Amino acid sequence: MNDRDYQEKLAAEGDLWGRVAEEQAGQVPPDWRYHRALRHNVVVHAGDIDALLSRVKPGMAVLELGCASGWLTLAMAQRGAAAHGMDISDRAIAVGRAYYESIRDAVPGTVTYSVADLNALDLPAVTYDVIVAKGVLHHLVRLEHVIDQIFTALKPGGLFWISDTLGDESLSTTLVAGALTLVLPTQVSYREKLRGLVRFGRHAPERVKASIQADGLSPFEGAGRDQDWIELVTRRFVIEQTQRKPAVTGYVTAQLALPDRIAIPLLRALARLDRWLVRLGALHSTGVVVVARKPA
Repeated sequence: MNDRDYQEKLAAEGDLWGRVAEEQAGQVPPDWRYHRALRHNVVVHAGDIDALLSRVKPGMAVLELGCASGWLTLAMAQRGAAAHGMDISDRAIAVGRAYYESIRDAVPGTVTYSVADLNALDLPAVTYDVIVAKGVLHHLVRLEHVIDQIFTALKPGGLFWISDTLGDESLSTTLVAGALTLVLPTQVSYREKLRGLVRFGRHAPERVKASIQADGLSPFEGAGRDQDWIELVTRRFVIEQTQRKPAVTGYVTAQLALPDRIAIPLLRALARLDRWLVRLGALHSTGVVVVARKPA
């Protein structure tokens, strides 16, 4: 990819996530106190994020890479940290700044934001107690450079928290996810689903796999999927915890067209079964949460 193509893709990436941030902020303020109640967080992510926030203490310097509208950056400041968020989208950053300014007197810590191309990251050395990367590593083309920068920027003993996907979806996961979304009510009508099944035939699992992986969602979606970021992190950091997420529940959660009073108990039950099947090896989960620490 030449520089002109890269810059065009970068601009398109920022524009897309800016629109997403603005649309989401029109529905839910960019604040964990509100985002925590969203269905996908209730079912899949809240426990991991709450555990991360419990590690953030007053006076810490923390950094979030790929912060979008900044709700997680803000949540760390609400724990008393000096929090900084970086994102490629100036529009997403504008959403975060505007919301922070509207509530800053009630925030015990501080928040700053900056627009940055994470592939060209240049962080100050030995600065942060915690660095967070949620759902961003699989978008990066210079992943090894980014992880080296994170290592340099963390203080000795500093924490690197990652929640992301790793690798391609397996056939078993694709088939189970496809079957569940076929039989459960989703935003797609049963008639349209059956038509799609007939139309794509034996290629239907490939379509489901592409949907799960959000292939083509953004210009850099999956750009770092062929890089083993856990291996790169393990080279530099001490891994304290590796946790596999449910394999299919997150995808089903995004598709399910039922009211929360019905959907959430159903999805919680599915998540328990899903995690059990992942532990048994019957399903393969690409979703991983890693807690790593820079050696003291």
